[in-house]
Amino acid sequence: FDLWSTKDRVLVSLHDPTLDRVSDGSGNVWDYTYDELLQFDFGFKKSEKFKGLKIVKFDEILKKFSCHVIMNIHVKIWDMDFDDNMIDDIVKLIKKYDCEKFVYFMTSNDKILKILKETVPQINICVGHDSTRPYEIVNRAIEIGAQKVQLFKPYFNQEMIDKAHKNGILCNVFWTDDPSEARKFLDMGIDTLLTNDYQNISFATGIK
Repeated sequence: FDLWSTKDRVLVSLHDPTLDRVSDGSGNVWDYTYDELLQFDFGFKKSEKFKGLKIVKFDEILKKFSCHVIMNIHVKIWDMDFDDNMIDDIVKLIKKYDCEKFVYFMTSNDKILKILKETVPQINICVGHDSTRPYEIVNRAIEIGAQKVQLFKPYFNQEMIDKAHKNGILCNVFWTDDPSEARKFLDMGIDTLLTNDYQNISFATGIK
């Protein structure tokens, strides 16, 4: 899941930087306080059955799922290199729920990844896609000492996957909702598939 910070420094989960596509609001998520965001419906544009869905806080996600599942936390304020990166706040919440071994951080910001590697080495890190050098992601991970890369289709190949594995680095791929494509990626050695259609992909590939 993805993290943004609100105007009053509350960490919330939302894919987009703006509200327009996913709610009845508009504008940047960071231009609103958390209480202001609660006035918007974040479900009805997906489906009527999700009507009334409110934005969720990072704290609420950890409270419900910590130590039950592995969480891929894409901190998007780090991608955008916000001055207030909230590293201490994010790590504090993870420690509060004692789930350092059940999460990993994902970002395209190498500077932040290096800080995390030095300050919280007990939490795994994942190198994200950089559009200015897409085929360098594995080399970046090796240099930083990351445990994972999140490959972004179509910007990867078999050689990159093999090199990552040779250096002890696991490979995510973003993304696939197509069963045949998913099987192809698994045959290439991809370790984790990101998908919007878990049930279909799980049934087609036999992975859980």
